[in-house]
Amino acid sequence: MGGTWETQNKVRPDAYINFETNSLNTMGLDSNGALAIPVALDWGEVGKFIKLSTNTKFKSLFGKSLAEILSVREAFKATSNIFLYNLNGEGEKAKATADGLTATAIYGGTDGNKIHVTITVSLDDSATLKTFFDGAQVDIQKVMDFEEVEPNDYVAFSGSLPSTDATLTLTGGTTVAATNESISEFASALDALEFKTVAYGTDDNTIKSLLALKVKEFREQVGKRVTFVTNDYNAADHESTVSVKNGVTLDGGERLTSKEAVYWFAAAFAASTVGSLTYAVYPGAIMVETLTNDEIIQALKDGHIVYSFNNDEVVVEQDINTFRSFTPQKNQDFRKGKIDRGMSIIENNARHIFRKYFIGKVNNNADGRDLFKKQLMKTVLDPYVRLGVINPYLPEDIVIEQGDEKDAVFAVLGIEFIDAMEKLYMRVECK
Repeated sequence: MGGTWETQNKVRPDAYINFETNSLNTMGLDSNGALAIPVALDWGEVGKFIKLSTNTKFKSLFGKSLAEILSVREAFKATSNIFLYNLNGEGEKAKATADGLTATAIYGGTDGNKIHVTITVSLDDSATLKTFFDGAQVDIQKVMDFEEVEPNDYVAFSGSLPSTDATLTLTGGTTVAATNESISEFASALDALEFKTVAYGTDDNTIKSLLALKVKEFREQVGKRVTFVTNDYNAADHESTVSVKNGVTLDGGERLTSKEAVYWFAAAFAASTVGSLTYAVYPGAIMVETLTNDEIIQALKDGHIVYSFNNDEVVVEQDINTFRSFTPQKNQDFRKGKIDRGMSIIENNARHIFRKYFIGKVNNNADGRDLFKKQLMKTVLDPYVRLGVINPYLPEDIVIEQGDEKDAVFAVLGIEFIDAMEKLYMRVECK
């Protein structure tokens, strides 16, 4: 479970971790995480996550090539660690029968109607079956009898072999279109997925609100520091939601709107470790949807990611999220992507060692708490001092005490996160 805490009243054994700041003016190591993307496709398994890789056979799994699935294509520019979820429902499978042989599409969906099968009978009574999808041959097999016929990635066969040449053109495949309920089912399915970011570009603010609340709940109630990346939605006003303000134009002239330009940034966020994405270059982008200087300044103040043009490259103007309601406990640091990911590093690793080595294994006395403190310093804090996630600290900055109950441990980590250089103020003194 995990999550944050307000009072020491938790029931389940786990690590409950809050980050706070002492004033509004006070001013990771995280492995590559997975990106979850919901799409609506007319072919393939529905209602489940499919893990992608550089070896994924996109055409047979999804009915489209990588280049044809814009969201995944753009995300692949930053990571291949992606889970794809088909939002459409289970449709009817396309089918065709000729001279005793029936070919049935492996999946439901209208793309099954793009399949046809040819059967050529030779003089020796052997038969050659060729399967075509969208006009391209995707399978061939030569058999002597039906028992030798095997299904392929597109169709399964039943019945018997024709005695003469035949062509089976599949029809009747239908798609059950995705609805807002499909998004709710997708959000629920995220409960069982290990991921770092979820991306969805849409004009529907109801969907944005649902997913923003979901990732906020993950952070505050479940202890999963995940992030939602969407477009034109700073209403979340929370560090767990990132909003992309404008679109880009790719080499070749293709224009991406803000809701299409969310996927590369979400992938870059998922793949990031201890660095900042401020001025990160959008691969393949040559122009941006232009904003004036005043518009850029206002968009940044409003908590949006803005793409801008710098030295003939399209870059991320500033690595920020939508959080703007600063308090003494949560100051401006919480809106910075690098710092937020640094917090995830500390939280994830502190929780990991507490779960793995301390829960139920170590006595909650002075010796046990001192052991936990040493482990925190050695495996969680010191490595990230060296990597520039946090500044050097003193041992007395780390306080581990017994909590209000005998099985509770109260920890205070007095650490300072490091941001990246972003602004240069220079004075040149001429002599």
